[in-house]
Amino acid sequence: MSWHLLVMPLRRAAEDGGLEWAAGAESSFGLPEEPPAACELPTVAQVLSAFREAGCHGVPWFQIAGHDLTWDLPGCPDPATCVSNGGLDLGEVSLGVVDGADGDEPVELDQAVTDIGFRKPSGSAVLATAVALASQAGPLLVFDDSGEKVFVVSPGDDPTHLARHWPW
Repeated sequence: MSWHLLVMPLRRAAEDGGLEWAAGAESSFGLPEEPPAACELPTVAQVLSAFREAGCHGVPWFQIAGHDLTWDLPGCPDPATCVSNGGLDLGEVSLGVVDGADGDEPVELDQAVTDIGFRKPSGSAVLATAVALASQAGPLLVFDDSGEKVFVVSPGDDPTHLARHWPW
């Protein structure tokens, strides 16, 4: 069975009516009562930096124009035991970008990212990435493909505290 986690800037979710949807989820953590202040969307370069900062690895389902991703998002060193040994595998990673053509075209490092998708990730890897990215991009909304669980990671959040409440 396949499963996905999705991450998007909370500001972007608020613009699209996502806070109302998230408030009705079966399980939620950290949802603000008011929409967040406007801020810039993270760039592809910032997302890649967050992957590195978090020490994560995965399989990119995107290409960057003129750029080799192996340093930014290395492959899993041990797929057979990674997750069971606490590895930080993001699974298959996709990026939604502003002005993205059809998803098959390479993205630019300075393009704004609207969402990040993780297929079959380690939950702890997604949390580590969200903590790293929130420090650069502001609050993030994380949710699963069922839409039943939503979680907000904000700049300055204590990762240990978040991990105690993290549903994945």
